[in-house]
Amino acid sequence: MLLFSPSLAFGECVEGDCVNGYGKYIFPEGGQYAGQFANGEFAGQGNQDYADGNTYEGMFENSSPQGNGTMTYADGSVFKGQFDHGVISGQGAIVFPNGAKYEGPFKDGVFHGTGTYTYADGSNYKGEFKKGLFDGEGTLFSDGQLYVGEFKEGEYSGKGTITYYDKSQEIGEWKDGKFKVLQKIKAPKKSATSEDEQGFESDAFLPIEPWDAEGNNEPGQ
Repeated sequence: MLLFSPSLAFGECVEGDCVNGYGKYIFPEGGQYAGQFANGEFAGQGNQDYADGNTYEGMFENSSPQGNGTMTYADGSVFKGQFDHGVISGQGAIVFPNGAKYEGPFKDGVFHGTGTYTYADGSNYKGEFKKGLFDGEGTLFSDGQLYVGEFKEGEYSGKGTITYYDKSQEIGEWKDGKFKVLQKIKAPKKSATSEDEQGFESDAFLPIEPWDAEGNNEPGQ
């Protein structure tokens, strides 16, 4: 998700004022920019079509996306949020082609801070991210199970609680990739006359993997 603006030295202004005003600029390697200029740089509101098929609409400064904007990637992913010198940083949301999405803070183009990742099947993680990975306190709901606890570098780590579909629980901690159960809590008894409570809804307990700065891998893919 790092965006570098090509040099403006070798392109061509094909319409309007590409110094101070509104104009259209064509890049020699392909792609174009249409929008506001200041001192020969993209500055203010504009639209840029990149040679790789990505498109951006929003604010520019010094010929780079700056502030709020929308980036639509060639693979169909769409990001809406904040940019800093051409890099996704700050609050935003990205939706992937398969329907998965992330909402929350970014830093240097990756998930970083407290956010929510929702998988295409409806499973979701809410909690802390560091460098694109689940890291810190979080809640992962999937496969009829709700895990509340700790993560480190994209893996289960430390203490946590698993609540199962029938509302029974296991409290324990992760060691060497395995969950050591320290306490079990039985499912609450149901009244003979009461209807079953609706349980959790989900399809698959997905693994946790990093999502890189280019958007090639989503968590759990």
